[in-house]
Amino acid sequence: MNFDDNFRRIGSANIEHVKALVAALTDEDWTQESVQQQRYEVHKDTQSIPLVHDYDFRHTEPTRHPALQTFAPVIRPILAITADFYDSSEKGRALTKKYGIGYFVRTNLVRLAPGGTIDKHRDENFSLTHSHRVHVPIITNELVLFKVGRETLSIPEGEIYEINNRRLHSVHNAGAAARIHLILDYVLKGEKCCCGEKHYPDQPCLPEACMDTDHGRIPCTCHTEST
Repeated sequence: MNFDDNFRRIGSANIEHVKALVAALTDEDWTQESVQQQRYEVHKDTQSIPLVHDYDFRHTEPTRHPALQTFAPVIRPILAITADFYDSSEKGRALTKKYGIGYFVRTNLVRLAPGGTIDKHRDENFSLTHSHRVHVPIITNELVLFKVGRETLSIPEGEIYEINNRRLHSVHNAGAAARIHLILDYVLKGEKCCCGEKHYPDQPCLPEACMDTDHGRIPCTCHTEST
């Protein structure tokens, strides 16, 4: 989702119990799913464990995976902090009143190998551009550098940040250990990317209505990068 900055801090959470479960994961757990890595070159250095995810990136009725049963109790406080941040905003209150409460359309654990890189890219499909991409470091180090636009951060464990995924973004783990993030995509029903608001103000927020702006065929300020 586009907003007026590169990073937006949402809050912080106690991740002690999440971290303990993550630390107990085996290499076999991390290698059961490889679709993301095979399909997208930028994710070649990552491994993921889907909790709520669909590889067709549908925007509604997401699929719950078996690992969610294990992690749901310990990530629930993080989900609550994140959902409340958006739902209680001025825009969130208006949209919730009109369309109903928001939801998490994707929830994944993602491991980036030591020395690994996620090359710079923009997220462009409908669901990724119409949901709030939130990162929560579970295991990290100060040598993990996250760049969005022209700004670079090393996000501490337990901090909850949204990134502007409409801008070019990349990650490099220069540390000696793997970096593991909980990555969330939160949807406020009826919310449009800024491109859709500009070009289709009176149309519902549907993939068909926003296709040209999402894929850059109509010029828009969604990709504008700030310092």
